[in-house]
Amino acid sequence: MPTHDTDTRAAVCAGFWQAVSDRLESLCTLPARELMEGLNALLEPFFPRLSVEVAGEPPAFKLVLTAHGSVDDFEDLMALVQSSPRLPQVEVEAFRQRSSDGFGMRMNDFELASSEVLVKHEPYRGRVALEIGFAKPIPMDMQDHARHMSLIMLDHILGEYDFAVKVGAVDHVEVDAQADFDGVPLDDFVPLFDACWRDELGHTGVFPPGEHAWSGVSATREAEDGREVEVIVMRNDAATALVGRADLCHRLSVATPVESGEELEEARTYEDRLTARLQTHEAGCCTHVVLEEGVRTVHFQVADPETAISHAQSLQDDMDLPSTLDLAFDPTWKSYRIWVG
Repeated sequence: MPTHDTDTRAAVCAGFWQAVSDRLESLCTLPARELMEGLNALLEPFFPRLSVEVAGEPPAFKLVLTAHGSVDDFEDLMALVQSSPRLPQVEVEAFRQRSSDGFGMRMNDFELASSEVLVKHEPYRGRVALEIGFAKPIPMDMQDHARHMSLIMLDHILGEYDFAVKVGAVDHVEVDAQADFDGVPLDDFVPLFDACWRDELGHTGVFPPGEHAWSGVSATREAEDGREVEVIVMRNDAATALVGRADLCHRLSVATPVESGEELEEARTYEDRLTARLQTHEAGCCTHVVLEEGVRTVHFQVADPETAISHAQSLQDDMDLPSTLDLAFDPTWKSYRIWVG
């Protein structure tokens, strides 16, 4: 569902929650598994790519909404949870959370425990890259099964949101290199993962105070007609602290043509005023500015898209230059991270 289609999404969310409210009393008389099936039957017509999982025993239970790790569906999931009404004895939760205990899986007569999955990691382009191996020999005809099972285990151990948003490339060790692979058991990996995210990558989640430090980056790209186009980027280095925050998932971009020094100064004044408004109460952060072919585009990661757009539009009334607003759902901060070495 497109980001801008908020009215439609709100109506669909309301439809699902009304259906749940209407049937909740009868659903709560069912065992947990049948309750989950009933809730998924209600959800499917509204959000066919999402699912419900149930934790606890009815009538008091936790209704967990999952997108099965698909970032493309996270926006729908988060909107659905945010719009949930108060339901008697029911707690609504977004995403599968981290499993605190190790566990095992069985697939086609093949068994694998999370303690037998080995992990190595390194920071890469603002996220955590992983290399996966195994602590026991894996038969050749079970290699694909084992790799698939290891990804499911990663999702459960790290949590659905963190695995989808914070993890970058995931590679599996070649069969002939398994014996020498010295990874950490998955059961012991979470503290190392969190330390890499926080300490090595600098994603503390704490809004940076005071003046922010900026860096300049230049690059070239090939235009459709074969021309070489120069791209100049100013990157807010302090913004890296906020990468991955679940409350700053939307990117607001404002593109303004600038052809003179006076127009550049007016665009900068607009950017400063909008930045000041969005940073109030930590509602947003200016992440980077891109100058390309006479167009200056300033990018923000924002908490409340509608409020951010309202601020941007109100400030445009005081500016003579034409500008274009664009809103995108970008929980991984891809637009910012591509300029991070």
